[in-house]
Amino acid sequence: MPKVSVQIPAEVSKVMAQHPEVNWNRVISNTLWNYAKKIRLLDSITSKSRLTDEDVEAIGHEIKADLLKRYQAA
Repeated sequence: MPKVSVQIPAEVSKVMAQHPEVNWNRVISNTLWNYAKKIRLLDSITSKSRLTDEDVEAIGHEIKADLLKRYQAA
């Protein structure tokens, strides 16, 4: 299995040190795997899309502009 090195904030390291009963390698591995599964699902969904990156950007800007108008009016 490949190894990965990560940097964590000192505060997180303190919490981890206070809880040696937790298998932190397992926690991190599970977290990475769950994220990878979400990305794999998104890749599967978007692989069939005919939208370009520019199309997606334009749609995103339109949605954000509409949301801004909605919440400014509220």
